[in-house]
Amino acid sequence: MISRFWAVLVVFLVSFGSITTSSAVVQSTSKSVSGVKFPWVVTIHNTFEGDRDQHVCTGALIDDFTVITAAHCLIAVANDDWVLVQGRVDSADRGRVLTPFDTKIHPDYEPITSKNDIAIVYLYYPAYSSSHLKLAGENSKLLQGKLWLYGWGTNEFGEITDQLRQAPQQAAPKSAINDYFKSYDSQTQIAMRWFDRAKSAYAGACQGDSGGPLVKKIGKINYLTGIVSYGSNQCSTAAPTVYTKISQFRNWINETRLASKAKHASEIKISANPFYITGGKSLPVTDSLDPVRGPSLQSTVSLVTGDLPNREIDISSLTVNSYSTIQEYGSVSITAKNVGAWDACSMGTSGFIEVRIDVDGKLGSDRIWQYGDLTTGCITDGSQMILVKTNSAISDKCIARIQTTSFGPQVWFSADCFAGVKSALFRMLLADGTAADVEPGSDNWMGPVVITK
Repeated sequence: MISRFWAVLVVFLVSFGSITTSSAVVQSTSKSVSGVKFPWVVTIHNTFEGDRDQHVCTGALIDDFTVITAAHCLIAVANDDWVLVQGRVDSADRGRVLTPFDTKIHPDYEPITSKNDIAIVYLYYPAYSSSHLKLAGENSKLLQGKLWLYGWGTNEFGEITDQLRQAPQQAAPKSAINDYFKSYDSQTQIAMRWFDRAKSAYAGACQGDSGGPLVKKIGKINYLTGIVSYGSNQCSTAAPTVYTKISQFRNWINETRLASKAKHASEIKISANPFYITGGKSLPVTDSLDPVRGPSLQSTVSLVTGDLPNREIDISSLTVNSYSTIQEYGSVSITAKNVGAWDACSMGTSGFIEVRIDVDGKLGSDRIWQYGDLTTGCITDGSQMILVKTNSAISDKCIARIQTTSFGPQVWFSADCFAGVKSALFRMLLADGTAADVEPGSDNWMGPVVITK
């Protein structure tokens, strides 16, 4: 019996036949889990108008910077802008966007047979959680008993899942492998499936699960044993899911990520003080006493500077002050220090300033403000910024105002922005109409920063 098999956007189509009902990772034989609790599962998305768009594939984090996925996944997005997303509670949740710095597809990948279907994505900035999968070695116990498949793909009816799904897997019998896969290679691939007798249904991967992790948990350690390569196109037969066997690619993975790490180190300089959220830890906070404004909690981060044509909008550091008393324009300020000389008219008439706030570890932007009234190319101190995106997490009375300092712009927030808030994340974007600088970078955030009460 032969079937139709899939590998996202890279398919080898033959005839299909089936008798027994099957469930993909997203259906009756699986269960919903929170992407926040399994932060080593990431998703690959196309982008639209500068933000994440449709889900394409899945991947797995093996350290702060390295994502393992399927080779055919990177081929699928090769001609588009794309990002990775970590920590989504559900499909409506923004999650945290991770920016690819370097990508490597296995040099011996064969699209027709799906052999060596593995690729590495090295991130520009570290992921938001330090929880990772450990690479499986040559240990037969790691492929015995129950394993777990994780994915955001569709079910057998082509429906998109609302949440990350977890499904059991176990080694498929040789008879099933022989029935379905003529090009299966036991040295570099794993065939798995799961049959739920009570529901008379199978569990396996489906479209969109490609690149997703097959995990064996022993004690407190989660081992990455395989990544989804291909399976039944209709996700409705007893055909196993075929995974790329991680233990056979450990050397290539380690050599490739070390090469990407060296390239990253030579091209990108990242502050030793983390300005991104890692395990919920707050940035170092110091007590500051301004002779005019009084006491405040202060956090400062050094940032990556680029080669922007306009050095006046290239931000070198950000400082957040949370004051114990209300100031002229608010109680919390974020101040940019720029590489080049800065004055109130540095932006240019077509430029704009944008600030985002995210509170108490909630996933996604709670509010976005912009200042774009630069008809004269200058900032007018005390001007109210325009609210361009809102969320009920912050009070409607929250107001942002802008002023300029001798070394960069300063945005102030009213006390209502942080009612009941313990900590916050910040981002700032400066644009002059031609070039732009997003800091702390892509979808990374400065923080969490402790807010004074």
